[in-house]
Amino acid sequence: MDLKIIVKKEILEGLRNYRFLIVAIGMLFFAVFDPVMNKLILPELLKSQFPNMSADIVNQMLVNTQTANIRGYLTHVYQISTLIISFTLSGLLAQEISEKTLIFPMSTGKRIEGLLLGKMIVYGGFLLLLTSFSILVNYAYSGVLFGFELPSVYPVLRAGLYLGIFMIFVLALLILFGALVRKPIPAGMLTLLVAYGVRAVGSLLNGHRFLPSGLLVEAEMLAVVPSEFIWGILASSIAMIAVLIGLSIYRMLHLEITRG
Repeated sequence: MDLKIIVKKEILEGLRNYRFLIVAIGMLFFAVFDPVMNKLILPELLKSQFPNMSADIVNQMLVNTQTANIRGYLTHVYQISTLIISFTLSGLLAQEISEKTLIFPMSTGKRIEGLLLGKMIVYGGFLLLLTSFSILVNYAYSGVLFGFELPSVYPVLRAGLYLGIFMIFVLALLILFGALVRKPIPAGMLTLLVAYGVRAVGSLLNGHRFLPSGLLVEAEMLAVVPSEFIWGILASSIAMIAVLIGLSIYRMLHLEITRG
């Protein structure tokens, strides 16, 4: 019963603070805008800037396939939406700690484990659904504008799932850093540093198969058949998320504010 109350409270808070709306706009904007820009805006821009350039050269400079559009969208979601999520949700726990609003639910007998689990269920579920929906929107728009070339929609759905799990990893980072630094902006900045750093480290050390960044690589492949490493990537990513939440709980249990 307590978990249902906590989940309802998080949903109402997310609606009241426009957190759901801001994150949704950030993801859906690129889902719709990327194909339109690649089809209508960039070609005209190149023609106006380079009027003597041949049509073949212009086409080589443009994104002109559905697959390339989806991959470009996935890159934008990682780079820009991670930034939007980090700062929109940076106060998810840190603000409650700094403003001491956690005292009220704790004083009514609610456990910190339930409070953090409620945040993960609400915002993690939202991010998972949003990434899946937004990539389907991008798939549809880019297909209409450039032609449907993928053999089925399943690689796109898997890409949305992988991207969603990565965003849940980002959410778990936000909660942990919120518990550690107790200030929204520093928590968001630290989350960005780790989220971007994980991909950089994975690329430099060829360690994507052991890191959540491997989910982004798998998503961008849009492969009909997933790679042989995907189960290991999923297992390590879920394990890291569980560890981050466990550390957050441990930290919160040792904060003075959680003792009433």
